[in-house]
Amino acid sequence: MKINTSYPYPVLDKNNDDYIDSTFKAIIDARVEFGDLIVEVTFDLNNAKIQQLINSQDCIYAVHISCSPTSYRKVFKTINKNLSIRVPIKELRGKIDINTFILANNSIENYTNNSLNNWYQGIPLTLEKGNLVAIGDAIQSTLFEDDMELLDLPSIIDVARTDKHDLMEVELGSNQITIFLPEYEYTRYVHNASSLFINTIMSMVIFPALIQVFSKVNENPVDYVEYTWYQVLEKIFEENNMRFEDVGTDSLSALTAAQMVLRKPLKESFGEIEKINKLREEE
Repeated sequence: MKINTSYPYPVLDKNNDDYIDSTFKAIIDARVEFGDLIVEVTFDLNNAKIQQLINSQDCIYAVHISCSPTSYRKVFKTINKNLSIRVPIKELRGKIDINTFILANNSIENYTNNSLNNWYQGIPLTLEKGNLVAIGDAIQSTLFEDDMELLDLPSIIDVARTDKHDLMEVELGSNQITIFLPEYEYTRYVHNASSLFINTIMSMVIFPALIQVFSKVNENPVDYVEYTWYQVLEKIFEENNMRFEDVGTDSLSALTAAQMVLRKPLKESFGEIEKINKLREEE
């Protein structure tokens, strides 16, 4: 994102001298976790008057995230020193620009600031709502294709039919996690696995199975470390800056871990249901 550096009013920016003895910085951390781009920003402002305007919500901190290949553009706003943002990876591709600002949240008439350079002193100033008040740090991040691919769960999970049980069972004693379904459920699973309800089916079958897996692993991980599925899941969590050994503990419950690995399956499932309901309403 190209930032204009010439304004008809003072802007706090390290590239100009509109203000003296004042700074606005932002520490930006961007990473990919389980299908989301996580952006965490810490704002550091050194200007008493602008800080006062933020406290009164006449100004706000803002983070602008844009992605030219997908035309994604969104501004996230806060009056707090810290801001955490999640953007689904499916909405992004390639280079991501992240810029930080302070914006006028309301029209500010007769704006004065003791830190303004001499040539602005005594000049009547008005900041319109949406005007840039300060420009902070910016970074550019690149999403690689590997970041955007869904987990290849079929490589470690097998769904099979069983005649021995009338309830779903999960077997962990091999290199694949095997989910056994009774005949009727298995037939419906095979028939609908590639339908409009693919995420709903995943929520019904894979999601509870993973909760069972993570609960069992937490009870006695040494029983499973030799299996391929364990090693794959361990690597997935490591690549997302998390410890697999924390799964199933108070810090990362089995329920939360399963939702993260499947990238919010309930949200996707309800989205599928909404689409079907809308189609029915239009008929």
